[in-house]
Amino acid sequence: MSARLAVVIVNFNALEWLQRCLRTVYAQNIANELEVVVVDCASTDDSVAFVRREYPTCTLVASDENLGFGRGNNMGAEQSSAPILLFLNPDTEVEPGSLAELLGFMEEHPEYGAAGGRIYDGDGELERSAGTWPTVFSLILDRLLARWPIFRSLLEHRAHHYWNYGEWREVGWVTGAYLWVRRDAFERILGFDRDVFMYYEDVDLCYRIREIGLRICFFPGAAITHYRNKSPVGDKKRKRIMYRGLHHFTRKHYSWRCKGLTLLVVYLLEKNFPQYCR
Repeated sequence: MSARLAVVIVNFNALEWLQRCLRTVYAQNIANELEVVVVDCASTDDSVAFVRREYPTCTLVASDENLGFGRGNNMGAEQSSAPILLFLNPDTEVEPGSLAELLGFMEEHPEYGAAGGRIYDGDGELERSAGTWPTVFSLILDRLLARWPIFRSLLEHRAHHYWNYGEWREVGWVTGAYLWVRRDAFERILGFDRDVFMYYEDVDLCYRIREIGLRICFFPGAAITHYRNKSPVGDKKRKRIMYRGLHHFTRKHYSWRCKGLTLLVVYLLEKNFPQYCR
C-alpha cells in the first residue's frame, strides 16, 4: 500500500521531545499509511541513534550541519513520495485521530494547497496557529509591543480571541510547527525559501501557494500540543534569527517604502535593545 501522508520532522538536539513526538505519530490510527522522515541537523544528543534503534522503518536523514527549518524540510520532502506532506516540529505531540481527520479533508478538497489545525501549548492554552496576511504595520507592532509584559498580554489576548478556534475558516497563513501542504503545490513553488534559516518561512510559503491559485485552511478538528520554548536554541540567538527572518520576509514581499521602514525598526531594535537581537 502506498503512503497517503509523509510526516517530515526536522530535529536538532531535541531527543526528549522527539521521542514523545514519534510515539504519538506512530500511535495514529493511520500509522500504516504514513511515511515518516526525520531530518537530523547534526544533533549531539543521541537523536540519530535513537531513531535508528527504535524506528527502523522511519527514513532518517542525518546531516552533518544544521540546515535550518526550511532547508531541512525541503530535504525531508525530497526523501518521501506521499501526495500530502505534514511538516511537524519535534517538540509536539499529536492528538489521537488528528492526522486521519485533516488528511481526509486535504484529500477531499484539492482547492486547498495548505492547511493547519489547533495547537495547544504545554499548559493547555491555545497558541496562535493561523492568521490573515500580515501587514508591515502589524509585523512591526507585534515585535515592538511584545517587549513589554503589559502589551504582550494584550497581544496574546488578541491572538486567542481574534476568532473562534473551533470554527473552520480560510486564512492567509498557518504556522510551520504543524503545516500540511499538497506535494504538487510544494514542488511547484520549489519548497521553502532556502535563504531563510528559521522564522517567517511558513508565512512566505503560504503566500506563494496562494499566488498559484490555491487556498489556505484552518481546520479545527486536528490538534497537537506544542512545547514551545523547549528548543536548545537560546533566547538571544532565537531573537537574532527571528529578526533576520523578518528582514528577509519584508524585503521579499513588500514595497520599498515598507522595506525601508522595517529596516529602520530592526536597526533601532538592534541599537537600543541589543540583548534581544544578538
